[in-house]
Amino acid sequence: PVVTLTVDSRMQYVVEKHLFKTAKDNGAKWAAAVCMDPWTGAILSMASWPPFDPGDRRSLASEALSNNAISRGYEPGSTLKPLVMGIALENGWARTNETFNCPARLKVADGYVAEAASKAMGRIDTAHLIIKSSNVGMAQIGIRAEKAKMYESLRAMGFGQESDIELPAAAEGIVPFPEQWRGVVPANIAIGQGLAITPLQLVNAMAAIVNGGKLMSPYIVKEAVNSSGEVVYRGEPRVMREVLTPETAQWLRKTMRSAVLEGTGKGANTAITELAGKTGTAQVAEAGKYSKNRHVASFIGFWPYEKPRYLMLLSIGEPTSGRYYGGELAAPSFRAIVEEMAEVEYYAPGKNDRS
Repeated sequence: PVVTLTVDSRMQYVVEKHLFKTAKDNGAKWAAAVCMDPWTGAILSMASWPPFDPGDRRSLASEALSNNAISRGYEPGSTLKPLVMGIALENGWARTNETFNCPARLKVADGYVAEAASKAMGRIDTAHLIIKSSNVGMAQIGIRAEKAKMYESLRAMGFGQESDIELPAAAEGIVPFPEQWRGVVPANIAIGQGLAITPLQLVNAMAAIVNGGKLMSPYIVKEAVNSSGEVVYRGEPRVMREVLTPETAQWLRKTMRSAVLEGTGKGANTAITELAGKTGTAQVAEAGKYSKNRHVASFIGFWPYEKPRYLMLLSIGEPTSGRYYGGELAAPSFRAIVEEMAEVEYYAPGKNDRS
């Protein structure tokens, strides 16, 4: 029997090379990358670090056997903000034309939500909550949100649910029940803390922003042929449900483009193609508190902006080099992959017309 994957081998090589280098250079505990065709749900590349060597039996007992892209549950931090914002806009908990007062920190019930650099942002509009990645502004939206509806909407986007990708051990992640959203929790969820998701789930949900609102079913098997040459399985695009209106999705795409041009994602900006995206820096929880020195740095983005063909997430888990912001750690690595991919495409047969 022969199984053909949707993975693009050239892209897989480029993604692994840069992801592994960034993880190694920054002493990361783990790292993952997923690249998807946002229109179909086909996986074009998937990488997990640390890797294992099938020829070395000693490496087979380690954490390396786990595919972090599908089985690692982590808190997404600010990479979740565009999706939360989309849910808020659809439900009227936020409007695109309003402004928010964003001090350096905000007291919410029994806790506080602070801006990343502990600097006040003053009055900023809805788009700039995403562009500048304001925790305090997003927390205000989280407080307005109807808990049960926010919970249902996150579930509808695939969080806290099993993925039906053709790979074993895909984690469901954890979205706490609305009854558990007490005190500061609704504000935390709005900034991507207090829930656990997998890299695959985040990419799959974000594809709905790129493609105009449709949640696709992710797949990695193109086809499977049995020993007598019959196709016994074929992976095909499948729309699971509409999770955003085309108007909201378009507004979010535009805002994510601005995040790369003038916001926290500047490190991913490149002259080769127009890129849109969102940075994320999540604190890691230990013993019920957020650690000051354990983080996950991420960047999720899509390109070319006008007609996106690729959507990719890079997550670097618990780097120890001292740098841990998504904008300084994951974004430049993301840019390097995009630029090298453009070269590969340019030299590929039939692609030298730059179409």
